[in-house]
Parts: sequence; C-alpha cells; structure tokens
Amino acid sequence: MEVRRFFQYLLLLGLLVVASLGVVGLLGPVLETSAVVAAPSETARSITFAAIGVPLLVGLAWWTRKRLAEDPAEARSFGWTAYLVLATVVSLVTALVALVGVLGWVVGVEAYSGRTLASLLVWGALWWFHWWVGPRVTAPENLVLQDFVGSLIGLGVAASGLVGLLTASLDTFTGISDDVVVTASGDPLRRGAVLLLTGALVWGVYWLAGLSRRHGPLHLVYVLLAGVGAGLVATLVSLSVAGWTVLVWLVGDPRTSSAAEHFSGTSSAVATAAVGLVVWWYHQAVLAQQRTTERTEVERVYDHLMSGLGLGAAAVGLTMVVVALVEALAGRSDLLVGSTVVNTLLAAMTLLVVGTPVWLLHWRRAQRAASASTAEVASPVRRAYLVVLVGLGGVTAVVALLTGVYLVLDDLLRGQVGAATLRETGFAIGMLVTAGAVSAYHGQVFRADRARLPHRDRHRRTRWVLLAGPADATLGRAVAARTGTAVQIVHRTDLEGQRPWDVEDVVRAVESAGQSDVLVLDEADGPHGIPIQRV
Repeated sequence: MEVRRFFQYLLLLGLLVVASLGVVGLLGPVLETSAVVAAPSETARSITFAAIGVPLLVGLAWWTRKRLAEDPAEARSFGWTAYLVLATVVSLVTALVALVGVLGWVVGVEAYSGRTLASLLVWGALWWFHWWVGPRVTAPENLVLQDFVGSLIGLGVAASGLVGLLTASLDTFTGISDDVVVTASGDPLRRGAVLLLTGALVWGVYWLAGLSRRHGPLHLVYVLLAGVGAGLVATLVSLSVAGWTVLVWLVGDPRTSSAAEHFSGTSSAVATAAVGLVVWWYHQAVLAQQRTTERTEVERVYDHLMSGLGLGAAAVGLTMVVVALVEALAGRSDLLVGSTVVNTLLAAMTLLVVGTPVWLLHWRRAQRAASASTAEVASPVRRAYLVVLVGLGGVTAVVALLTGVYLVLDDLLRGQVGAATLRETGFAIGMLVTAGAVSAYHGQVFRADRARLPHRDRHRRTRWVLLAGPADATLGRAVAARTGTAVQIVHRTDLEGQRPWDVEDVVRAVESAGQSDVLVLDEADGPHGIPIQRV
C-alpha cells in the first residue's frame, strides 16, 4: 500500500510541475505586449508538456480524489501529506517569485514580462487550490509542516525586504548615497517595499492564521530558532559590525579618509540589527504568553539558547584579544599603534561588549533557577547545554594545542624559531585559552550540579512513578519535572467522571512514599502514594 502511494503521489507531483510549465510556456507569449516570438524548441516543449501533462494530471487527480473519498486512511497517509506539503511549498515559492516580479513592474523597478505574469496566474492558482483543499481533506496536525515552512519563507522574505527598505532610507538620510531614490530602475526603497509586502502576506497566512494557533514541536522550533535565535544572531552580528566600523573611524586605523566610503556598509548593518531586534522581541513575547507559574522546558531552552549565543560572541571576542596581544608581542615595538592590532582589538572589544551582557543576563537567570530547585539541575536541557559546551570546549582546546605544538616543532626542526613562529601560533593560543576557559568553567558547573542531585539520579536506575487515574499527559510531565522521576500514566476505566488531579497533591503523594517506586491511586482525600518495587 505504501509503495503504491509513494509512486502515485510522486507521479502526481511530477505531472503537476510538467503541466504547469507547459501552460505557463503557452500562456506567456499570449500575455506579452511586444512582438516576442518564442524559440521553436521552447514552443514544442511547452505544447508537449501541456498536451500530455494536463490530461494525465487531471486523470490522476480525479482518481486520487476518489481514493481520498472512499478510504479515510488515505487522507491520513504519509504519501498524501508529503505530496500536499511539497506541492503547496513549490507552488508558493514559484508564485512568490513571480509576484515579486509583477509588483516590481507595477512600482516601476522591473520590466514587464508576460511569462512572469503567466507564472503568477498559474502557480498562484495552484497554490490557492492546495491551500484551500488541505484543511478540507487532511487532518489539521498533518498541516503543521506546511505552516512551518510557509512561516519560515514569509518571515525571511519580509525581514529581507524590511532590511532593504531601512538600508535605503538610512543611506538617503545620512547622505551616504544621494541617488537612492532617483534611479527608478534600481530603486532599493521600492524593491524593499515589494519584498516586505509579499513576505508579510505569506507570513500572515501561514503564521498568524496557522502555526501560531497550533502549539507543538514545530511551533517551538520556529519560535525559538527562526524567531528568537536567528533574530538575536542577526542583531549581535550586525551591532558588532556597526560598532566596530564606528570605533575604527574614531580611534582605529581606517583604510580610507572618505567617511562615505568607510561607512558604506554601516546602514545595512544598522538596519539588519533593527530588524533582528524586532524579530527577536516579537517571538520572545510569543514565548512569554505561553509561560506558566512554573518554569517549563521551553523557558529553559530559551535561556540556554540565549546564553549560548551571547557566550559564542564573547568567546570570539576573547579569542581575538589573545590573538591581537600575541601579534603585538611578536611584532615591532610600535605595532600596538598599527592598524592590524588596533582594529583587531576594537573588533574583539565590540564582540565582548555585545555578547557578554546577553550571556550574563540569561545565564544568571538559569543559575538562580538551578539554585532554587533540583528540578532545574536535573533538566535535560541544562545538562545537554553543559555537556555540549564542555565537550566542544575540550575538543577545540585539544585541537588548538596540537596545532600550536606542531607549528612550534616544525619551526624548531627547521631552525626558524622566532617572532614569526609566535605570530603563526597566535590563533591556536587564542583558541586554547578561550576554549579551555569555557570548558573548565562549565565542567565545574556540571560537577556541582551532579553533586546536588539525589543518589538515584547519579546512576542508571531512575525512580519510577505510576499514576493510576485521569489520562492527563500535562500532569505527568509536570510531576516528572518536579520530582525528577520517570512517570507513566494508566487511565482507570472503572471510575466514571473522575475529578482531575492537582500537581501539588500528586507531588506530595510521591514524596510521601519515600525513595522507592510509587503507585499513585485516587482516595477519598485525594491522590495517595503507595511504595512498590518493580520485578
């Protein structure tokens, strides 16, 4: 059955592309305003694709519709879901590119193209059809991937358009580029506005009306990585670039005496930082709305993701400081006032100033939570964060040490040990110092966390809790987080209308049973914990 579905939907998707290309190829010359004659080979290909592809597509689509109506399992199958997602995304991207071209022609920054308009009409109709038919045939949970990809596309296009719009505005305002709004054929203001409009439309359809209402793993992946993570990375990198450019002009050694030439890329960096900040602010506000009174794994992921990004920027800055100092020690006596070392130190200080506060803010919050609760210490997110940093830092330090020793020994055997050797090992020394410090600090934190965990958590066997009561998965996750146990839920079918359990009552019942495995049953006065032993 799955083999049949694989070939059926693969063929359906292929025929969709072939038939669409054929129709666009035939419709494009009709919509042209000038006497443009397509090449014979192109016309022959379009006729072939349309004459053969369209009837086959219609026939296979009719048979697929019949299968979907007769067999409910067909609409829930992986093959149909994969086809729907791929067909929608392919038609969305193609229609979006065509829409940008058509709107560019409307505002005067693109030449008219009949093929572009035909592509918009054909692929836009296909996108609308698949977007419309999806919720009417497919289960809502099978549409989450489609909403996720569409949200990413919309956010990316809208953000790039807003960056272009702000960059052009800043260039005009600061006088760096006086002809930004004069040359219509290359007007970045109108180009940015077109991208912003099209991206916002896609983002509104797939995020505001779709993924934002469907909480689940992909929802969190989008918010944390695409929204919060990417937004903060863009902000940190762009602020570092802009700050470094300003510092080099003020106290460093700029390559040119022309301010317009020196600051030519600063407007783009400032605009990217502003857009990244807006993206980060919006998506962290979305996370804030989902927070409860108890600290959840989502909050832990957020804090550790932010601290990791800030730590990464600060670590790069510290590495550059060490490299610059090594270069200065290995160079001439006046090298500290030379362009290379000064500009490198300015870049390093910029990264430290930008990254350190972000790391401190979120890491201190994570540390306060760990000090207040062993559930935070036992959290998989925190433990994975520490293990990854210790591991990456250790591996990086070892590689840097090997590299540095090799360079020294190579020059030693050649009889060429000197200032050049120190300069060659500068980067290895910087990486060794930074990676060693990161690994050592987080290793100490990891050991302190392990010392705080109960004895059972330091061994393979985990305390087990069986909740025999209402089928409440949210309750089970909360109890597991609070008690550091492995929780399993079984629903009692002999009790009708069983009242829901309170998390605090269940936690007290688990703790009352001591350190053994626990069976929690519902008594007259609430949940009651019974010590048990698995055999």
